[in-house]
Amino acid sequence: MCERCSQLKLVSCFHSPWEYMQTVEYIKGLISSGDFSLVSGNCPIDEVKDENGKFADDIIYHLIRCETCGQEFSCCVNTYRGGGSFSKGR
Repeated sequence: MCERCSQLKLVSCFHSPWEYMQTVEYIKGLISSGDFSLVSGNCPIDEVKDENGKFADDIIYHLIRCETCGQEFSCCVNTYRGGGSFSKGR
């Protein structure tokens, strides 16, 4: 990990849908800054919820990569049972 990665606000466990949505907004900001890139996900990061507020899937995940050092971070949530995290990947 580099200096940029070490400053990320990681979340060990999502305790509410609101906390997950705040993290999605945070990740979108990281990507739009150009410091991180979206590697993969099972839905577009802008579409985790539809216009009616329904989540895209029971399990939603996204993987981002630091453009400086290549470290990956994953954000995964279980929208049906709760839980998930934003943590250091591989």
